[in-house]
Amino acid sequence: MDEVAVKVEGAVRDALTAIRPAAAGLDPDADLAAEAGLDSVEVMDLVMAIEDRLDLSIPVETLSQAHTIRGLCAGILALSGSRP
Repeated sequence: MDEVAVKVEGAVRDALTAIRPAAAGLDPDADLAAEAGLDSVEVMDLVMAIEDRLDLSIPVETLSQAHTIRGLCAGILALSGSRP
């Protein structure tokens, strides 16, 4: 995993852990709604925290296509032109 991917996954996991501490050790393929137990408001809080940490804007389309930690990281990496 390259440096950018590590930074993105760290930001996603830190934001997720801040919202749901029990979700700290979730598998990258864990469903954010089902396994992390995030509701729609918490998903938006997650996105805002990630945006603040990475200083970027995550489009709604990226969020709607990402159902897992890995998927969200891949979507964010695609925004920056990096590959997952």
